Amino acid sequence: MKLSPRRLLVCIPVATLALLGACSSEPEPEAAAPAKAPTKPVAAAPKDETATFARAVGDGKPGAAVNIRYEFSGKPTLGVPTELDIAFIPSAGVDSMEATLAGMDGITLAGPLTASFTSVEADKPYRHKISVLPDRTGVFYITASVNTQIAGSGLNRTFSIPFVVGQPVTQQKAAPPKDATGESIKSLPAEETTAPKKK
Repeated sequence: MKLSPRRLLVCIPVATLALLGACSSEPEPEAAAPAKAPTKPVAAAPKDETATFARAVGDGKPGAAVNIRYEFSGKPTLGVPTELDIAFIPSAGVDSMEATLAGMDGITLAGPLTASFTSVEADKPYRHKISVLPDRTGVFYITASVNTQIAGSGLNRTFSIPFVVGQPVTQQKAAPPKDATGESIKSLPAEETTAPKKK
């Protein structure tokens, strides 16, 4: 079947439009998902290595600019040197700290008995170690005198670090007095009487 030139001219544009329509009906490529910004790992808060330390006893004055925590490397034992780890923790506003450590009769301290910390940060522990040698059993304490500088003014506080060596002898009750025959004298409560005195 022959097509006239006029019909051929009509068919070519129609066929072209059909082809273009078919091309445009192809599925569009999916839009690329927006790239996620790389997430930075959240830094874990630094572990407080002094959280298990005991707290030193303050002198009772208000407004201490520093706290002290401490820990012995082992139970203090007679005749055996034991390491004592002390953490000085300044409060806000403290610029620097100086500490002096002292013992009492019955213990010997070794190592640097003074410590100095400059340009300190609040709530950060500043560690210092000494050795403690008990010479006898009993209850002892180490004194830590700390001078803090706050805006050019000095503030001094004293702390005690108590510890026990061995089994201290408990104070026994005094034995009751005895009479001439060796019998214990029992003290009886006084009684009040209202009987009239005899003339």
